[in-house]
Amino acid sequence: MGPRRAITSCMLLCFASVALQATYSVAQDASTQCVTLHSDNGTIPGTDQSANPYEITVQAEAQDGGLETATTYKVGQRIIVSIELKQLNFSMSFSDVIIQARESGSTAPIGSFNVTGSRFVHLDCLNNPEGTVRLTQDGRTSSVKSTIHWRTMSPLPSIHFIANVLSTSGVSWALGSNRIDLDTSLPTVVCPTDITVPAGPSSNGSNVFWETPTCPSPNDTSELAECDHVNGSSVDTLEHAEVSCECATAEGVSRKCSFYISVIDITPPVIRNCPEDIQVNAPADTSFVEVTWPDIIADDNSGATPSSNNTFPDGSFFTIGNESATSWFWDASGNVAICSFAVTVIDITPPVIVNCPSDIDVNAPADSNTAEVSWPRVTAIDNSGAIPTTNSTSLSGSSFSIGEELVTIAFWDASENVASCTFTVNVSDISPPVIVNCPRDTHVNALSDNNTAMVTWSDVIAEDNSGTTPTTTSNVVSGSLFDIGETTVTISSWDASGNTATCTFTIEVVDITPPVIMNCPEDINVNATADNNTILVTWPEIITEDNGGRPPSVSSTLVSGSYFTIGGETVTITSEDVSGNTETCMFMVTVYDVTPPVITNCPEDIHVNASAKSSGVEVTWPGIKAEDNSGMTPITNSTSSPGFFSIGNETVKVTAFDASGNVGTCMFKLEVKDAEPPVIKNCPEDIHRYAPEVSSSVRVTWPDILADDNSGVAPYTNSTSPSGSLFAIGEERVVITSWDASGNQRICSFDVEIIDIHPPVIRDCPTDITVVAPDDSDTLAVTWDDISADDNSDQVPQQTSSSNSGDWFVIGRETVTNTFTDDSGNSASCVFNVTVIDIHPPVIRDCPTDINVVAPDDSYTLAVTWDDVSADDNSGQVPHLTRSSNSGDWFVIGRETVTTTFTDDSGNSASCVFNVAVADVTPPVIVNCPMNIHVNVSDDKDNVGVIWPDIQVKDNSGTALLVNRSSSSGTVFSIGEETVTITASDRSGNVGRCAFKVVVHDAEPPVIKNCPEDIHRYAPEVSSSVRVTWPDILADDNSGVAPYTNSTSPSGSLFAIGEETVVITSWDASGNQRNCSFDVEIIDIHPPVIRDCPTDINVVAPDDSDTLAVTWDDVSADDNSGQVPHLTRSSNSGDWFVIGRETVTTTFTDDSGNSASCVFNVAVADVTPPVIANCPMNIHVNVFDDKDNVGVIWPDIQVKDNSGTALLVNSSSSSGTVFPIGEETVTITASDRSENVGMCDFKVVVHDAEPPVIKNCPEDIRQYAPEVSSSVRVTWPDILADDNSGVAPYTNSTSPSGSLFAIGEERVVITSWDASGNQRICSFDVEITDIHPPVIRNCPTDITVVAPDDSDTLAVTWDDVSADDNSDQVPRQTSSSKSGDGFVIGRETVTNTFTDDSGNSASCVFNVTVIDVTKPTVLDCPLDVIVSTCGSDARVSWTIPTSLDNSKVTPTVASSAIPDSYFTLGSHTVLYQFIDGSGNEASCMFTVQVDLDHDCQSIPLAVIVACAVTLLIAGIIIIVCVMCIWRKRTSDKAWRERQLPWVSRGINVPHPSENTPPQNVAIPLVDTSYKRIDDWGAGFVNLAYAESEAYQETGFQDAKHTSLPHETEDEHGYASIGEYQEKCQALPEQATGNAKNTNRAAESRIVVGNETSQKGNEYFIYHV
Repeated sequence: MGPRRAITSCMLLCFASVALQATYSVAQDASTQCVTLHSDNGTIPGTDQSANPYEITVQAEAQDGGLETATTYKVGQRIIVSIELKQLNFSMSFSDVIIQARESGSTAPIGSFNVTGSRFVHLDCLNNPEGTVRLTQDGRTSSVKSTIHWRTMSPLPSIHFIANVLSTSGVSWALGSNRIDLDTSLPTVVCPTDITVPAGPSSNGSNVFWETPTCPSPNDTSELAECDHVNGSSVDTLEHAEVSCECATAEGVSRKCSFYISVIDITPPVIRNCPEDIQVNAPADTSFVEVTWPDIIADDNSGATPSSNNTFPDGSFFTIGNESATSWFWDASGNVAICSFAVTVIDITPPVIVNCPSDIDVNAPADSNTAEVSWPRVTAIDNSGAIPTTNSTSLSGSSFSIGEELVTIAFWDASENVASCTFTVNVSDISPPVIVNCPRDTHVNALSDNNTAMVTWSDVIAEDNSGTTPTTTSNVVSGSLFDIGETTVTISSWDASGNTATCTFTIEVVDITPPVIMNCPEDINVNATADNNTILVTWPEIITEDNGGRPPSVSSTLVSGSYFTIGGETVTITSEDVSGNTETCMFMVTVYDVTPPVITNCPEDIHVNASAKSSGVEVTWPGIKAEDNSGMTPITNSTSSPGFFSIGNETVKVTAFDASGNVGTCMFKLEVKDAEPPVIKNCPEDIHRYAPEVSSSVRVTWPDILADDNSGVAPYTNSTSPSGSLFAIGEERVVITSWDASGNQRICSFDVEIIDIHPPVIRDCPTDITVVAPDDSDTLAVTWDDISADDNSDQVPQQTSSSNSGDWFVIGRETVTNTFTDDSGNSASCVFNVTVIDIHPPVIRDCPTDINVVAPDDSYTLAVTWDDVSADDNSGQVPHLTRSSNSGDWFVIGRETVTTTFTDDSGNSASCVFNVAVADVTPPVIVNCPMNIHVNVSDDKDNVGVIWPDIQVKDNSGTALLVNRSSSSGTVFSIGEETVTITASDRSGNVGRCAFKVVVHDAEPPVIKNCPEDIHRYAPEVSSSVRVTWPDILADDNSGVAPYTNSTSPSGSLFAIGEETVVITSWDASGNQRNCSFDVEIIDIHPPVIRDCPTDINVVAPDDSDTLAVTWDDVSADDNSGQVPHLTRSSNSGDWFVIGRETVTTTFTDDSGNSASCVFNVAVADVTPPVIANCPMNIHVNVFDDKDNVGVIWPDIQVKDNSGTALLVNSSSSSGTVFPIGEETVTITASDRSENVGMCDFKVVVHDAEPPVIKNCPEDIRQYAPEVSSSVRVTWPDILADDNSGVAPYTNSTSPSGSLFAIGEERVVITSWDASGNQRICSFDVEITDIHPPVIRNCPTDITVVAPDDSDTLAVTWDDVSADDNSDQVPRQTSSSKSGDGFVIGRETVTNTFTDDSGNSASCVFNVTVIDVTKPTVLDCPLDVIVSTCGSDARVSWTIPTSLDNSKVTPTVASSAIPDSYFTLGSHTVLYQFIDGSGNEASCMFTVQVDLDHDCQSIPLAVIVACAVTLLIAGIIIIVCVMCIWRKRTSDKAWRERQLPWVSRGINVPHPSENTPPQNVAIPLVDTSYKRIDDWGAGFVNLAYAESEAYQETGFQDAKHTSLPHETEDEHGYASIGEYQEKCQALPEQATGNAKNTNRAAESRIVVGNETSQKGNEYFIYHV
């Protein structure tokens, strides 16, 4: 920390505002810390600095406006102000404590200073040099106390001390006890007033000296006060250092005063590269230009870069003209240097004319030879932005004579740049003459013996607006002969300007005799092909003749070889001669359709399943599409449409018929099946319940399960756990199964979860524990009572602990956590803190006192040493050490505070603070005193800023020096001589000096104040020069003496046409010269004057040519310039001119571009009329298409004229004109430009040849015949027909509306004709469709007969089956069987089908059943068998009986025993049963008697053993063989055909893999003690397995099975029920598989079956 920050003086000369902007923490100790505020600011801004005594008033007020009592003090007294703030709402931290001083009555503080980081305000407190404020904590109240020491040394206003806290953490404050004390115990120490010295010109500092204050009290220990700054020490520029001086009494009472020393900089910066004046040209398209120059650089003696500003930065845009650019540079002390230079932008670009008119062509009005001509206002723009001056040879809106004239418009800007624009005005005559009596079109008939006719017309008259008679010609003259056809006569008339008017009319010569058709065809009838609706039809070539001798043309609506579509179509043939006379003939072509339609997308058979909630289903199929060779879409019909179909089968028949009654059919089958499982309507969602706090299980219920089936019968439902069961904590799945009578099954499942959410309850959790570490250790053993917990599960929760009671804790705070967790994962924690605190700071040893040393002469630094500082700490650890400086460090001149701080690990700290002062006594040396300086003034000034190099000062101190100057570099000096003195002082007061002269010379030329702008004048019409004047020239000079002035041309001189530059020169007595120039332009705007301009010339063209050579006298002109104008001509005298009018223009132009023209017309007239070459003959045409008029066309009129120019052809009617029925004459005239006219006329005759129009020809009619009739009465609307003649035509029909139509198709033809014999035919078909099938009579009912005993067939008869049909025709009959056919045993369906001619069918269906009641016949039934044995049983054998049956099928046989079986002693009945396919049963029974043979001898034991072994091996072989045979039999399903008297058969039990519970089937026993199983076979028994009813959600397939051990049989193949019960007791548990964990009783049963059987095989089940 620097020496000035260690000053402890509390005197303030200007206290503005102090803001404590750190975030303060709340300390736990009860000691009160202080905040001592200092200000390095020496004055209050704006106050008087005199020492007159003023009184001040001090008040303290809270933020809420409360005031303490004001106290008034005298100047010079010491004031102590204590302010206490109390925190109203408790918070661990707050921020922004602000203590302010302000004037009485003011709301704003006098200043604003920042505590942290400010160089004006420092904060010191006891043992707290960093400025951290500690606050006391008292319960829920915190306070901060600040003591402000204020000593007034200058007049001050009244001050209010304001305690203000700004908090961002919601803390509010109130003003506590505030105290203002007065201390007058000892005389005060008086310091010097503030000292300010200048810095050197090349240095940023200086040495400052003062008079040391004296101590005023006799008890003071010294006469002079001790100051914290060395007298004469160096101070940097702009540094505002506070010097604090102290006097202390022997009793230790000290008083302080302070003052400030400052060094100011008065040397301006030095500009290195001020630019010279700059001249640039403005660009062509703008008035400004970007001007750049090198960066202007300035240096300052402070070493810092000077601040700068300028009027124009480098790269600025400058407008046309002169402008001064100035740059200022100033340093931090406000010293200023200036650089100024001129920037001139010159305009060399003429104005730009933006809308110069193009040449203007206008037409003279019909009644005048002049025209008023206007054009848009012509404007120009200039890059200067000013509007240019303009002038024009002619103004817009002037009258211009017929001919051509040049217009010139000129523009010039302020810089006399000129632009001009020229264009031509041409006035033309375009009004043609007017023909007043153009003849009308003429129509004449050709002579009967000739193809021509003579036509005449009146002479044609024409007029022209020019007043002269136009020339008139005609392409054909009146009285000419015209050929048959139409000829256009064109009469033309033109005036002298070549404007032409034409008049045309038509001469038509008409031929009215039509041609004759020789061989009109008869009507044609053909059949369409099967695969097309069209057919090729031909007829003979048509032959025609015409009385005109030339073959007439032949046209047909359809040509021979055309394709005709199905139906009728009229062909019209027309023959027309060259005159348009026509003859027609018509015939009908009818194409018949005999091909039935084809159904293209007959559906395949449809098999669908019934809907989930319905006994049927909506069935759709694509729309039926049919095609017909007619190209029309056939009508389709179906016995059933897409829609709802019930479960079952149905045949759908689709019929398609076309407009001609041809019919196509298709059929498909539709089957609806039921395959939908039941629907469980309310399968519960997963259920979650919370276990109560005192129990581990919950009773859970859910709504009754509801299930529906589309069959309408309620399905069966089962559940693994019923609603209302008790569920333990955890998760269990409930499975619900629903199945319908069809075996369709639906399963739903849900989970029931019982959740435990109650954590254990902790007992005896300790509170936070705080202990104090011992003086000699950093650890301490801490104990507490045991912690326990209870849980609602009655189980002991698991406990974990971060630390145990009795553990050792180090200094600091540690959190102890004990956690108890139950089996459900619920946990509770006991958390408390153990804090071990350390409160003993380190103890410092050997802290040095202040050290004062003197710097050497050749250095500003000195190494200073002192004894090491040490400290001890009660913790036994070495405290952390921080030093601001180390012993042996180098210290610079001045005073520096050294601080050594020791801090232990608990944050307790102690500091050792002392000062090191190094004094400097060597003065500085100035090394570069400038030589005398000579400069010139410019820019019309009498003074100039003078710059010299920065003063270089060296000093052994190495610090900034104070350089003073009588004038600084950059100071403005007036013309003359001045001496500049420079002194340099270091901080110790040593001074060096130097002096030099500054001489200012005058070198500025005069200033011309009113140089004229460029001058533009117009020359008079009779002279080539103009006298021009301008104001007297005024000039000034900075010397104050009027300068001399001269001009190359004086004002009032004569200036000739053209441009001349005038130069004006002004110079002063010193020879400084200034020039100015301007241009004088004399403009000539008068055109030349034309002499001898000819008048219009009129001549007549020769008869055989359209051109003529024309001559006239030469044209001349004079000009006011005295020069001969330039000449241009459009035509020369003697040139050849064509018929018409041509304008001749001769133009004269002078050197200024002014022009005049001589314009006259040369007119060559034509008097030869044109000739019409092809006037048409009379024209005859027919009207069609229901019209009463027709457009008539004739060849283009050909007209010739000797003028060779276009002719005017007029016609009373043009080719293509629509003519009504009747006769009309067309007249054609042809006129040339001279109005000579030729004429012709002809007739147009329109004949009516259009047949009537039938407006409502009916569409084809299709109706269904009734069930009891073969015909239908059909009606249609009355037929309406129109004719273009306006007279209703006649109408006839082959069958009138309301006629009876038989089943089938009939065509109706309607004919309409008008009075002219034109005929129209329409036709339509009437189809009567039969959709009723035949009606069957005496269909038999089902027939049942009994088969004979000796045969399986029987002949069956019934009455003949017959049928009637509404068509009165006998239907076709087909039968699957006939009466008298033989039928085999069983049931057979007989079908008789009857079909009518329309394809409708009906069937008679009945069943014929032949039943068998004859029992099988048993053959070879054995007799009773008697055998003897030496043992307990014997093997008995017999011949197996057989049987026959009339069905010719071997009956099924079952027996109670088989040959070679073992029988025990006694009598045994053997039963054979034979059953045929009809269930007729026959039996064979005999007795087996086994007796003991008393004659048997004993057999040796060895023989018995050998026999037993042999028999055992043979038995094993037999068993294996039997099993193999049995497996083969069961694979053939033969075992299912056997009849067991005690087994119910025919029960279809689904295979377990179908997830369907098996059905229990009762198995009756022969007796109550034994059940025979040997006849099932060893393989059958070996496949039996036991299973349980407790099914899992995965279905029956998860249940295990256990095979029945084969040894359950006794030696005779019998097993008792008791033995089975004993053997099978363990089977249910083994067989239940996953179900055994459900804690539910499982019902045991034996399922008997074959391992190779598939789904749907028969199973036999009995309960154990």
